[in-house]
Amino acid sequence: KYVQGEVMAVSSLLFLTVLAIVHHPLMVSDKKDPATMERLQQQEKLMALEMKRLRLEFEQKKQEERQSPHQDLSQSQEEEGAMLGAAPDQEPDDAGWDRWHYGVLVLFLLFDLCRQSIEHESSYDSSSEEEEEDSAEAAPRGSITQHPGFPDRLALEHFYKQCLQGVSKDLASTCKFVEGLVNELLEACRVLTHQTFLPQLENCIGFASAFEGWGPLGDPPAYNVLVPLLPPKGHFFHLEMGIGEGTLGKHGHILVELECMCKRERLLGDVLCLLHHTDGDLNDSAQGPFNVHLLCTSSHLDVEKTTRWFQSLVGKAWALVAPNYSFQLLAQPSASSCKLKLLCKCGRALCIEIILGVQRGDSLVFLASPGAKMDHLNSTVWLETFAIQETLFFRLVSSCAPKDSCHLKCLQILIHLQECRLPTLENRILTIYHFKTCLMHLLVRLPLSEWRPEQIAQRLQDILLYLWRGLEEKCLYHFLLGNSALPIQIPIPTAFRNASPFNLFRHLAEDHIAHAQATSEFLEVVEQMKALFPPRANSKTACEVLR
Repeated sequence: KYVQGEVMAVSSLLFLTVLAIVHHPLMVSDKKDPATMERLQQQEKLMALEMKRLRLEFEQKKQEERQSPHQDLSQSQEEEGAMLGAAPDQEPDDAGWDRWHYGVLVLFLLFDLCRQSIEHESSYDSSSEEEEEDSAEAAPRGSITQHPGFPDRLALEHFYKQCLQGVSKDLASTCKFVEGLVNELLEACRVLTHQTFLPQLENCIGFASAFEGWGPLGDPPAYNVLVPLLPPKGHFFHLEMGIGEGTLGKHGHILVELECMCKRERLLGDVLCLLHHTDGDLNDSAQGPFNVHLLCTSSHLDVEKTTRWFQSLVGKAWALVAPNYSFQLLAQPSASSCKLKLLCKCGRALCIEIILGVQRGDSLVFLASPGAKMDHLNSTVWLETFAIQETLFFRLVSSCAPKDSCHLKCLQILIHLQECRLPTLENRILTIYHFKTCLMHLLVRLPLSEWRPEQIAQRLQDILLYLWRGLEEKCLYHFLLGNSALPIQIPIPTAFRNASPFNLFRHLAEDHIAHAQATSEFLEVVEQMKALFPPRANSKTACEVLR
């Protein structure tokens, strides 16, 4: 039995050796030199002798078990040694040496096989752990299974169909029409200002809710466009940046300065150098008066003066293009933007708000007219805006997201609930922009495959949980400033991408009354959400539903 067990063990080791050689072949050269051939032949002879010895030993053992279980083992070893051509007194040592030799070889091969397997598994586990850590960082902390108190998909789809389906209907075609109409007005404006020293107008850029796909808001619906301003000939704009208290981020002043155009005047003759010509030369010039400073206050471009000039110019431009259209265009009073109301014969109406802006360098960051935020600001203050980048981000998401993605529906539902619950509240702390910011953060933290239509209930809950935690911690970071997860396709300067994150809730940490009001406004939205719940869930409080 001892010999039989030993034979089985050696056979197992030989089998494992063959497997190791098959699965992990040695890398050798195809060139067969004489030394290699000789070693291979010797190895082949040794292996043949070993297999023959084991076979004979096994057959001998079987015969001994049949004849006499207590036969002397030394006699069988002598006979086996004689058959193999070895002296009886030397065979045990040689056989032991061969067994040890092959045993060490097999152990070495097994160790190498195990070591490579362990390294591979370790590497896979490490990468898996890194992916899990990245996923954990990317996933929002509020991303959990759907709470039973929240409405399900059917309830949300029914609510959306009844209340919001018409918002997105024909939105793309209307946005295209608005951009075309404004650009036609701008072309007429350029004709009217061709021979004057006034800011030049570039084609408009649509932004905000309508051009992001989740608006427009208001009745009549509003469409926002930005018209970039270029300095008039012989001038340049110098942007003076500063930190504004009470504003979203930075603000700036636009200094209008003269630029030497003598070289162009000598070569092309299409412009006068205002810096080196006398007033008499300018008055006699056919290019018109030096009137850009009519739009300035202390050499800084004035928001109110520039807006009034642009409104007047648009009115004259409409007189030129009106015969091409069958609707009425009315100007609305505004100190910091040009608001137009379009009335169709069918009774349909829409609003177009045009803001003016000066581009910062070659980026799509603008210093723009403040709009409704003008109340507490000096008329020479222009606010820094990233609205164009946000619009590009939503367009990028829509092009990559699954068909009928639910991300815009989630935002539309939340905004509708907020507007319906708090339509007349002045000085509102929570704004549409806060809900929009939460959505944008989640769109880069969760894979876009997680925004399929059937996941609308879970994603809606994630947005609310994200905003709730922001209120608890009094911290909600601006989406574009200092966000390392921002897609590289969004054209934002590196300085802004690497900047310190900007906390939109920083004032709530200092003003406890404002924080309490923001929390109350949030819970009002949740209460509105509960109106969609089945009756059995209405007994829960808003905080219980969130937790």
